[in-house]
Amino acid sequence: MPVTTPLWRTAQVDDALAERIASRFHLPHRVAKWLCIRNIPEDRIAAWLRPESSEWLSSGVFWDMDAAVNRLLAAAEAGERVCIVGDYDVDGVTASAILATTVEALGITWRCLIPHRVEDGYGLSQRLVDQAYALGSTVLVTVDNGIRAHEAIDYAVSLGMDVVLTDHHEPGDTLPESALVTLHWARADGSEARTLSGAGVARKFADALLRRAVQSADATPLLNWHTGLAALGALADMMPMSVENRKLVKAGLSFLRQCDHPGWRALCHVARVDAQTLSETAVLWSIAPRLNAAGRMGTATVALDLLMSKTDEEAAPLAERIEAWNRERKEDTERVFQEALAQHQALDPHGTSPVIVVSGPWNLGVAGIAAARLVNATGRPALVLADDGTGLLRGSGRASDGFPLHEVVTQCKDYLVHFGGHEAAIGCAVEKEQLEQFREAVCAAAKPYDKRFGASLDDEPVADDYLPLGEVTLETLEWVERFAPHGPDNPPLTFYVGPVTVVQVTPMGGGKHARIRVREGKQECDLVWFRAPEDVVRWERGWTVAAVVSLERNTWKGRTSAQLRVTDAFVLRKPLLRQELGYLYRLLHARRKLTLQEAVSSVPERSAEEAQIALETFVELGFAERTESAYHVVEHVVPRDLRDSKHYQSHLRRSASEVRFTS
Repeated sequence: MPVTTPLWRTAQVDDALAERIASRFHLPHRVAKWLCIRNIPEDRIAAWLRPESSEWLSSGVFWDMDAAVNRLLAAAEAGERVCIVGDYDVDGVTASAILATTVEALGITWRCLIPHRVEDGYGLSQRLVDQAYALGSTVLVTVDNGIRAHEAIDYAVSLGMDVVLTDHHEPGDTLPESALVTLHWARADGSEARTLSGAGVARKFADALLRRAVQSADATPLLNWHTGLAALGALADMMPMSVENRKLVKAGLSFLRQCDHPGWRALCHVARVDAQTLSETAVLWSIAPRLNAAGRMGTATVALDLLMSKTDEEAAPLAERIEAWNRERKEDTERVFQEALAQHQALDPHGTSPVIVVSGPWNLGVAGIAAARLVNATGRPALVLADDGTGLLRGSGRASDGFPLHEVVTQCKDYLVHFGGHEAAIGCAVEKEQLEQFREAVCAAAKPYDKRFGASLDDEPVADDYLPLGEVTLETLEWVERFAPHGPDNPPLTFYVGPVTVVQVTPMGGGKHARIRVREGKQECDLVWFRAPEDVVRWERGWTVAAVVSLERNTWKGRTSAQLRVTDAFVLRKPLLRQELGYLYRLLHARRKLTLQEAVSSVPERSAEEAQIALETFVELGFAERTESAYHVVEHVVPRDLRDSKHYQSHLRRSASEVRFTS
């Protein structure tokens, strides 16, 4: 009897390995399995679970760090002017604020130039170099950009400026040779440096500068502020959650919860975020979109000014301006997304294209968000290009975890005027007359990575693990929370709940959401489903369903509980339930052996195939042994959950294959 791919990833974990990890680190066996599916090496588990106890990555891993520090300290000593060139997204703005506050603390005369998304485009350009030169700058520092800006750096050097390059994006075939120093993972020791965002690299530079030039006690408040800013950059730029970034985000959020910075307070106020309970979710859904809105709808200089503000009176109007831009951003994003989706459906009515490439007279500032919305809606990588009437289409691309978008687009670079970014997010420009050729080329390059986008229920696990309703507890939740913070290589843990019986469905939020009361044995629990499909409110009492959920902390009226949030659900068609298998097992135990024919006659409402599934489940769990003629009971068995059986999982998968609901 064939066994398909298990329903959850932990079913593929070697039990002996999980038991060894559980014993060595004093963990629940289930938690050890979660570590295995995250591929955490045993020598990193302690630091991964408790990143706050690990050592910070040394600034010295960057080969040019001493030279970079020496050049800035020499500028401070000589009274030279320094110009910082940043970027217009959250990572670039926070990186700019980190370097700006640092050079200010060193007494250096400074200016920060952040490119305008439409007028300047991404990164260092000759136009920005001219502005820096006109300001009398002798040192130019790039943050979150510059690794591909060969011509602009050469130009700056030709004007007599020293260039200190700090970046984290993918480089071209060569690094800029004329830069005085380059702080980048391509010139660093170890793999952890590669996981830093632009703000993370800037923080390492700032840390090295301040520790050389400022008494440690005096530098501590500024270093803490930098840690908070770098945490925002790492989360917003979706950086891999290495041990360094896990430590950074945890420490950064902790500092931000206590932060009294005027700009931070004003930003939290307009975003309606309680800073004292700041979470990753609040950063990603409330803080980051507002900081990004400045660069998308106006100028990111306003976001930088907010982070650099020194009084409440200075910060308040800046935060209000950003909030107004954020409202505009939401409206523009929805319009562009709908138009882009309609264009894609017209271009690809049969859904065969492996990559979405669309263009239109859209706001360049929301192209990246619209691309991300397309990825979520279709499961496919997407590039959204804005047509401003000049003949040059500029925009952004996004992809889901595991799809090497940067690598795929690199194969098509001959069709592009320019491009850059990292694995799952890029910016690019293509001549309008080259659009069709580029679309064909990028689709051809993507085919080897085509997994049929949003894999079907039949070809990959749907969750990380299963979760009995009896284990929906604060204790389980605390272990789940140990796996945060999350990033591209460490998404939130998901769980398969089921088979469960529907007790009651209660609409919420005017029918947009649903609360589903379900029962498993003697246990009952609520499944909360935000933006539930319309049909869900018509589920009837007694239906058998399963769901993919996340386990979250819910606090209401001072009481905290573990809550199950639904992302996916399945109506199960006549699944074998616990009570049926229990009856068959008791029969086996009483008779000591059963033939398949006897099992079928004992459960006449079930087919021979279903009866065999039940018996094979007993064999797999160690409850029975199979001979050529019969199934024999095994004495002194260890109790196990039916869902530990891959045969039973295959049965549940087939039961759900035709009726599926997705948010």
